[in-house]
Amino acid sequence: MRTVEVLRLAVAGGHAVRLVGRRGTPVLDAVLAVRQTAQAVLVSRSGSRDAHTASAVVDVLHGASMVPVALLGGRLRGLAAVQVLLAAVLTVAEVAAVGHGHGRRHR
Repeated sequence: MRTVEVLRLAVAGGHAVRLVGRRGTPVLDAVLAVRQTAQAVLVSRSGSRDAHTASAVVDVLHGASMVPVALLGGRLRGLAAVQVLLAAVLTVAEVAAVGHGHGRRHR
């Protein structure tokens, strides 16, 4: 498992902790915990450059969807701003993973 998948699982864990601790936004935290976990597992199992590229696209789209919420979201502003930052970090990590592989699988 690459560093980016471990980082992604840590993000999922953070959402799970918020969910169990009954802080924040339960539905959003549950969805993001499941999505980040599934994304980490699928990309790790595939190990392909295409999987990392697709994962980066998912992160870019998620980050872009959070920008308006970060700017106009009222009580969700802080959460959205953190999501934008996390999406940017994960996108960079995925792009870096694409550039380090040889062949279909790399670990």
